[in-house]
Amino acid sequence: MKSNADHENIKPSAPESSRGKRRSEQAKQGPRPPKKVTPEYLRNSGLYYLQRFASSTAHFRSVMVRKIDRSCRAHADLNRDECLQWLDSMIEDFIRQGLLNDHLYAEGAVNSLRRRGLSRRAIMNRLQVKGLDGETVNALLATHDAEQTGGVQDQDAGDLHAALKLARRKRIGPFATPGKDVDRDKAIAAMGRAGFSYDIARRIMDMTPDDLNDQDLRRI
Repeated sequence: MKSNADHENIKPSAPESSRGKRRSEQAKQGPRPPKKVTPEYLRNSGLYYLQRFASSTAHFRSVMVRKIDRSCRAHADLNRDECLQWLDSMIEDFIRQGLLNDHLYAEGAVNSLRRRGLSRRAIMNRLQVKGLDGETVNALLATHDAEQTGGVQDQDAGDLHAALKLARRKRIGPFATPGKDVDRDKAIAAMGRAGFSYDIARRIMDMTPDDLNDQDLRRI
């Protein structure tokens, strides 16, 4: 049983109206201004970003430049050119340490996106936006597709294999649930959004389970 002293030591919680007032005052003050960029702060921010996200060098640079620009707008004494020099030096250091490696990033992205069932065109577009060289991505796609198709050096074969992966995920074409109606036009449109040609989408939709052999199924 609690004594009167115990009750006296219990502080009443702030009324809801008081807490709401504090939140309202904080909202009026607006977001906190960005921290002032220093070489150490920039490096720590860069390391934190790379711990959370895989990134190409060009994309990483654009992320950090935006951070620098926000800080420069908030702190008039910052010199943007000097901050960019810090960034260039940091990026060179990260490349030497292997923290930024465009070839490994592109290789991992190609493998991941092909597994998800994206077309060659969609992958090329997505990775070039990230600042990766088209020739490098194209070569990695050729290597990946040859491994997945048993050595067949053919772009259509690679896309057909990736389209089968997408069909399995979407449960369409040869992977459709028996007895369940599939909207053919809608399924073809979904494959088009993934970057596949109408011809490949139509071929997938015309397939039956009997068209897939055991080797195909193991590779998909």
